[in-house]
Amino acid sequence: MSAVPLRDFLLAPATFLPRAAERRHFWPAMVAAMVAALALSVAAVPRIDFEKAAVDALDAREGAAQITPSEREATLTTARRVGALAAYAGSAAGPWLSALGMAIALWLAFKVVGGHPGFPGTFTVAAWGLVPGAAQNVLAIPAVLARPRFLPDELGRILPSGLGALLPWGTTGPLASMLWSLDLFALWSVVLVAAGMAPVAGVSRRRAAITVVVLWLSFVAVFRVALPALGGAR
Repeated sequence: MSAVPLRDFLLAPATFLPRAAERRHFWPAMVAAMVAALALSVAAVPRIDFEKAAVDALDAREGAAQITPSEREATLTTARRVGALAAYAGSAAGPWLSALGMAIALWLAFKVVGGHPGFPGTFTVAAWGLVPGAAQNVLAIPAVLARPRFLPDELGRILPSGLGALLPWGTTGPLASMLWSLDLFALWSVVLVAAGMAPVAGVSRRRAAITVVVLWLSFVAVFRVALPALGGAR
């Protein structure tokens, strides 16, 4: 991305994003998201303690005492390989799945509130909405390199950019999940998406902002708070 479009994206997203949506110019955003995710994975995977997470899962199972040393070692080896593979595969596929899921949700939501969004333009806005997350991944790399080992679920909290950073390290539960979701980069993404969807859907900025905020809060409530709590996360 050249300096002028980057400047327009950062300083005048309400002008830049409708033009990008009209031209279906989403590739720079998607490439940035994938490169940033891959760079974070390269830095993080050697330091993620996949084995401890697997041991904790084994010890929580019934009949854990009957597991032989060879079975335990095989489980740990599999956990290392699967964890690393999932991290690298997620770097390539994750941004596309995130953009597609966000685009579908935005397209449906703006249809419901009386807008007329085209799906290609909506996908383009969703793709550019991933750029704050890409910046977050890049900024998290120094924090990752400063820690010799950490658990897989700690990676998303290693950069203190959310309100969850005010809690003691390692605090879990619905409240912690909600506070970590109130993140500066997530809020930046919400602002960008709202600015882009107003012209793409043909609605006022106020309606676009309300729609995007409600959609984001619903996502946080369901996928970051309720489902992990139902799944037994502490």
